[in-house]
Amino acid sequence: MEYIKNDYELKQLARDIALEAIEEVKNHGGDHYELIDQMAADSEHALDTYNAIMLCANCCTDDAAALLDDAGYNFYSFAHHASTLAEVTIQNAALQEFYELGGEVAA
Repeated sequence: MEYIKNDYELKQLARDIALEAIEEVKNHGGDHYELIDQMAADSEHALDTYNAIMLCANCCTDDAAALLDDAGYNFYSFAHHASTLAEVTIQNAALQEFYELGGEVAA
């Protein structure tokens, strides 16, 4: 999988995650937020260090960085920082897409 090169590609990934979460809950039940969290955590863009670093370099991570700072999150390596920041960035973008798709009503 190729790394994410800009915020538009991040938004497309986020929309795919949000749509998949909506469909999964519709067909099988569950919690939208837990599914979005899990899909963001399982994303190759968060798991693969290179992809995570490139996402962090190419996309706006300000909101995710603020969330992690507010939580007092401590990192044990640069790779851990990049992966966690990428995961939270994906998660945050997917939640925004979820709400834009009317997920608040569906939840």
